[in-house]
Amino acid sequence: MTELVWRGKYLDGRRVEPSREPSPITPRERHGEGPGEPDLLIEGDRCVALASLLPTHAAGFQAVYIDPPFDTGGRFEATRRLDDGATLRRHAYRDTWGAGLDAYLAFMSDTLVLLRDLLAPDGALFVHCDWRANAYLRVLLDELFGASCFRNEIAWRRAPNLGRQAASRQLGRTLDTIFVYSKTAGAAFRGEAPRRSDAVALDARGQPAGAKWDEARGAFFTTAPRGDYTDASIARLREEGRVHDAASGRVAIKYFLRRGDDGRWYKDQPIDALWDDAEVRPLRHCPKREDMGYDTQKPEGLLARILRWATRPGDRVLDCFSGSGTTAAVAAQLDRRWVAVDVGEAAIATTRRRLVSLPAPRPWMLATVGPGARPVTRRARATRTPAGDEVTVTLTDFEVAGEASGLPPVAHWSSWIDYWLIDAAHDGGVFHARRRVVRAAKEALPLAATFAARGRVVVRVVDVLGEEATVELSE
Repeated sequence: MTELVWRGKYLDGRRVEPSREPSPITPRERHGEGPGEPDLLIEGDRCVALASLLPTHAAGFQAVYIDPPFDTGGRFEATRRLDDGATLRRHAYRDTWGAGLDAYLAFMSDTLVLLRDLLAPDGALFVHCDWRANAYLRVLLDELFGASCFRNEIAWRRAPNLGRQAASRQLGRTLDTIFVYSKTAGAAFRGEAPRRSDAVALDARGQPAGAKWDEARGAFFTTAPRGDYTDASIARLREEGRVHDAASGRVAIKYFLRRGDDGRWYKDQPIDALWDDAEVRPLRHCPKREDMGYDTQKPEGLLARILRWATRPGDRVLDCFSGSGTTAAVAAQLDRRWVAVDVGEAAIATTRRRLVSLPAPRPWMLATVGPGARPVTRRARATRTPAGDEVTVTLTDFEVAGEASGLPPVAHWSSWIDYWLIDAAHDGGVFHARRRVVRAAKEALPLAATFAARGRVVVRVVDVLGEEATVELSE
């Protein structure tokens, strides 16, 4: 077998395998109500976390998407803008490798071996990369999954060919690669094949230009030559009412238009492996609400297309390089179960903030795997005041402990706060965020909340870096 070999791949003639010894996954914070196991956001090393999922997720994930480091040699940041306009930058991750390509390939091999173990028999793996390492990763994926399990090499246009790229000494490097592999050769994708929808222009009569009317179907259609359809295929299409016999005697294939909710007629066409249409446009062209200020963030439209294609509602999705949390956020909105993992504090803070801002998602849990808790560097104060059958909790102060906080001076301490969470019936176990107080766009953060409470109330105040302070308020 053709094989990619790097320093450290073998030891005493045997391939070095990642550890599959599970570590405890420690719940830290639960969001939402509902039966069953919650979705998981795990802070910790990706291999430790993946090994720890093996005993509890034996049935596997129907889709795994990863956007790992690309071997760029760069360092990346997470950026936040505060109320007063100050910009706060924080280290997100580094994509540098002391031992060069050998270290990168060992890192990716360990990751892909564990992801293969966690993929369901009918599951699909999506590996996002670019020109720097895609040739190496293709060979590695063929080795681990088998060349027969290769399904697609998708080219996604991540940027327009403008500026320095257009003026460089080679063609603009504006495309990323997404390799698609199945766990089982030839397995059907569980969702709906991606399609592109384009509104059809109307003619002078107000009808779709160039289209004909099908009385039996009650819809307009366009035609295309039969191409390489066999006689057997034509017979089948004729039974389905999809063959048009032209006056010249030629046979054509009908493609029916779809009437949209807006009353317009749309032409749906299958998507090929070049993804450059408006539904997967780069992040810079997406609504501002979607931009989390995280370098290398991918747009929601891209993940929505992948998850709709590879999964059905209720299926499980895994991403062990969570980054800005796009996979988890899209999975939650599409009613898919999900597990997201990242070792970076900025990534966990960004993903957590993104999930907290979603309207009523499925229950999910923030958990840790590996070494213990972070030191406490924030302090908050709050009061609890009876309000009829309810209580009102008011934040009265938020302090940063130490001078090396990374936070700039602000006019009011509340500008540091991103959101706060309330457990209105804390039982001494896992903190249950039964209520969320989130900063609305262009509005000040509410510093008081009124709600029904039973016994002890615990408040978590989270700042723009994801650091937090906890306040307990007894009756």
